[in-house]
Amino acid sequence: MSELENRLRCLVRTSPLWKAGTCVMAACSGGADSLALTDVMGKAAREDGITVRVVHVQHHLRGEAAEEDARFVASFCQARGLPFRRCDVYPDRLVREAGLSPEEAARRLRYEALEACRREYGAEGIFLAHHQDDQAETVLLNLLRGAGTRGLRGMLPVNGYLARPFLDATRQDMIQYCLEQAIAFRTDASNFDESLRRNWIRQTLLPMLEARNPRIRRQLSQTARLAAEDEACLEFQARQYFQRYGREAGGCWEVKTGPEFAALPRALKSRVVRLIVEKAGGGEAGYGHILDILALVARGVGNKALDVPGQVRIIYCNGRLMAGKNQRSREEERAAKLAQKEQQRNASQH
Repeated sequence: MSELENRLRCLVRTSPLWKAGTCVMAACSGGADSLALTDVMGKAAREDGITVRVVHVQHHLRGEAAEEDARFVASFCQARGLPFRRCDVYPDRLVREAGLSPEEAARRLRYEALEACRREYGAEGIFLAHHQDDQAETVLLNLLRGAGTRGLRGMLPVNGYLARPFLDATRQDMIQYCLEQAIAFRTDASNFDESLRRNWIRQTLLPMLEARNPRIRRQLSQTARLAAEDEACLEFQARQYFQRYGREAGGCWEVKTGPEFAALPRALKSRVVRLIVEKAGGGEAGYGHILDILALVARGVGNKALDVPGQVRIIYCNGRLMAGKNQRSREEERAAKLAQKEQQRNASQH
């Protein structure tokens, strides 16, 4: 066993979601990164008494090339005796109805499909092949979007049922592993389209920064790790406050914003506000939304409301901040869930 293979196996085995006697999933696109992860997991699993199920999501965005990717991954798994599952998703409808880009719609549907498979299999976790270079790109992408500490933390090694064991490995490690193991891999031509911001970061911005600082990728990854530790600490304190002063009431969430809230540093106030928005089913509230909500509380004028992403309405009344979905958004969510189930049934029949 090469030093590289041993290191990659160790990264997989140290993931909290890698547990003997369980089932785990490997998300495999057919690229060098995910094939390296799948191969390493398959070998380690045989020694550790773990079942690995491989899932490939076909997004139907790149015509025959995408279909070839699916066939390639299926053949790869068959040759190694790994259980294979193909999931077909169709982002076009979500693009039309939600106004998302094809890439964002595909991403959302991909994670939904993976989670549906995880529940069906009873899998301990979904292992993804994101690595140090991806982490560096994500940190820069979030900075360009104007993200705060949450954005600086990038991708987490473990986030719920999602595991990313290779965040301390590089893209070159993945390619080198495939070369060592004589593993052919697919290349997505859309990765070279610099009209997509992540591709521009990968191919233009990062090389420019690297010319000035050859260690920039590693340092951005280290920044993400430190930011994640700081964010976890602050989120823990915010949840403690919410546990003491918040509650669910009639399908809505509310939290006290009296003297106890006023005494909190703004870093915690903002996280308490984000928490109530999340609990109400809202999207990622931007810095401007947080400031508007804090101003609402500071003014102390009752029965004032504003809307935040995810069709959540925030209301301040009598020293309490309340958040809940409005009636229209609840009806739209029910219709969307029914449409998604119908789409999945149709896909399974093909």
